[in-house]
Parts: sequence; C-alpha cells; structure tokens
Amino acid sequence: MGFLAPEVTTEHDALASFLEQQAAQLRLAALDLTDGQARQAPLPSSLSISGLLTHVAQVLAGWLERVRVAPADVGWNELAVLGDELGLGDGMYSGQEVPDLALDQILEIYDRAASRIRPIIEAADLDARVPVPDAPWFPDDLESWNARWVCNHLIAEVARHVGHADVIREAIDGEIAYSLNARAEGESFDWAEYTADE
Repeated sequence: MGFLAPEVTTEHDALASFLEQQAAQLRLAALDLTDGQARQAPLPSSLSISGLLTHVAQVLAGWLERVRVAPADVGWNELAVLGDELGLGDGMYSGQEVPDLALDQILEIYDRAASRIRPIIEAADLDARVPVPDAPWFPDDLESWNARWVCNHLIAEVARHVGHADVIREAIDGEIAYSLNARAEGESFDWAEYTADE
C-alpha cells in the first residue's frame, strides 16, 4: 500500500524513497477532487489542497536545486528561473495562495517537481554544504547545512503538509488517507471494519 514507504537499502535510497512516498501522499489528497474542491479552505486556516500542492512543488524544486549544486549557492534569480521552468512563474506560494491554474495543471507542475527527487538525491554528495538561504526565518549566524540535513528537512516539511492535506480532504468530503490509498490501488477500504467492537 502506498501509505507505507518501501523497504530501503542505502542512505541515498532511504532519503529518496521516504521523500517520494510523502510527496505521493500529498498528491493523493487531490484524488478525484474538482477544481473547486481543491481550492476550498474548509478549516480556520486558508490552506487548500491546490495551495499545498503548489507550495510543496516550489519547496521541492528549490531545495533539491540547492542540493544539486551544493556547495554553490542558489540565488533568488535562479529560483525564479526554476519557477518559470515548472510553470509557476516567479511568485511565492505559502499554501494559502493558489495560482490561476486548473487542478490538472497544478498536478503536472507538482509531478515535474517531484520527478527530480530521486535523480538529485541519488547523485548528491550528502556531506556537501548547502548554503542557508537569506530569509528571515533562518538564523542569521547559520551559514550552511549538509545535504543530508536538507533531505531530512524536506521529508519533515512535506510530511507536515501531508497532515494538513489529510485534514483538509476529510473536511471536504470525509475521505481519509487509508481510503484514498486503497482506491488509488483499485481496492476498497471500510474503516468500520477496523474499528468495530469484537
């Protein structure tokens, strides 16, 4: 079941596999949604499934590019070019904003970003130093992390947003990750079967 990452071998394989699995779980939150449903923000926050997909596509692309070129730095201009290549332009997406694109277009962008996971991580020198971006949410006195830390940070970041997407999806139509995974694999899932008193 896609709900679990596959068994892994090397450290590179583990980092790539767990990041791919979390990225797939976020994508799955959009399964069979309409454009309107994917844009809904049914919770007190203004996050939506489309917003999260856009944000995570941008985050994956940016951080993976930093890992790919480490120890060289990636400036905001290079990130803008990468955004153009993905189809997002040079805007910044936090999960609250949604580009003027249909869900299938957002999913294509997301897939392009996610397709970079394994080739970049497998080729990475995990000890290479990745310069810390110049952003207000990072400590001023921190100069770099190793690529290994960045990959683990990406797994945690995407997993956090998978949790957001799970709750949003359940609020939209009652679907939960177990049933979405089962349906994606052509199976059925009835939560009541697992929670019934014996």
